[in-house]
Amino acid sequence: MPARLETAEGQARRLGGFRRWIRPTGLCVAILGPDGSGKSSVIERYAPQMLTFFSGAEYFHLRPHLLGGTDASQSPNTDPHGQPPRGMLLSVAKVFYFWADYVLGYLLRVYPRLVASRLVIFDRYYHDLLVDARRFRYNGPHWLARCVAYMIPLPDLLLILDTPADVLQERKSEVPAGESARQVEAYRAVSISPMMRARAALIDAALPLEEVVRECADRTLAVLAQRTTNRLGLD
Repeated sequence: MPARLETAEGQARRLGGFRRWIRPTGLCVAILGPDGSGKSSVIERYAPQMLTFFSGAEYFHLRPHLLGGTDASQSPNTDPHGQPPRGMLLSVAKVFYFWADYVLGYLLRVYPRLVASRLVIFDRYYHDLLVDARRFRYNGPHWLARCVAYMIPLPDLLLILDTPADVLQERKSEVPAGESARQVEAYRAVSISPMMRARAALIDAALPLEEVVRECADRTLAVLAQRTTNRLGLD
């Protein structure tokens, strides 16, 4: 029997699927900020607004959790610096455990969702460890933690909720005012670091929640518009 010819529609579908694996149409967004910056409230309102542009949304807390743990958001931590730091060896092991989970988890959990045109939202990301090592009980070399940051897959967009320290203290006071001020400056430094400045957007989270969510949505749509422009060769 003669070989069955592939229809034009089938060929287009196959090629379209191949292109989506090479250039996924989904988007990975991480939302960062100190305690009290309103991450949970922003995500709760931001995600539904974005569903018009994606086939669905997926949520991860901090990391992909391929190597254990739960995807569900953790309960509020009322004493983020209450536990003592780990020892040097355990800290180094922990940061490489994070590295493995981000790399393997991105390949096996995040990337397939991006191929399926889904919005993947991270509440916190690895860079939180660089800002607040005590929260993660990390007591290893800071240079090592920074090097690992260059070896993990990055989100397409990093939304950093920028809030004055006095506003953070009014909302939550789990850490001293001086620590809140330090973290605000540290997150700002992340937003302009060579590694992240092309992907990061600093959002004024002292504004009313509706305006904060609108700014996050506008930044996301700008990334999607630029992606479309690049794919159509309209630069």
